Amino acid sequence: MPTFMKRNFFTSLLAVVLFLGLTLGATSCSSSNDDIAETQWKVVNILVKKSDWKWNSFDGQYEAIVSLPELTPFIYNEGAAIAYLKFNSNTKAPLPYSKSYSYDYTGNDGNTYTGFYTEHIKCDFQVGNPSTVAFYIEASDLERVDEYLENREFQVVLIW
Repeated sequence: MPTFMKRNFFTSLLAVVLFLGLTLGATSCSSSNDDIAETQWKVVNILVKKSDWKWNSFDGQYEAIVSLPELTPFIYNEGAAIAYLKFNSNTKAPLPYSKSYSYDYTGNDGNTYTGFYTEHIKCDFQVGNPSTVAFYIEASDLERVDEYLENREFQVVLIW
């Protein structure tokens, strides 16, 4: 009797393994491309100098518009455009990026007070001739403070 049970167990185990093998083989990736091309990408590093930032008094923000000829209508419509703010060669953050700051100021009464604001850095992409990426710096108080401007390094990754 134990031999008969072992034979049934191994026969059942073999049937399960064959079934799983056929199922995985039938549902795995096929060799046909089905109009799907291999993913490609392009990394574009952009330096916006302090002198490149322009104040937009209507929107209360600084703007820098940069030509991005690598952004084609196909990438814009079928791919992805992702932007990062680079802090150094080892650190970057995706846009939009926000950071809060504090500062001291002297009030009308002569006392020193601490104020706070948040800086928002964002971007948008426009496809055209030429295609562009626009970077924006907006403070939560919408104030123009040119002395806080600095060179900013961005990285745009285009995926298609």
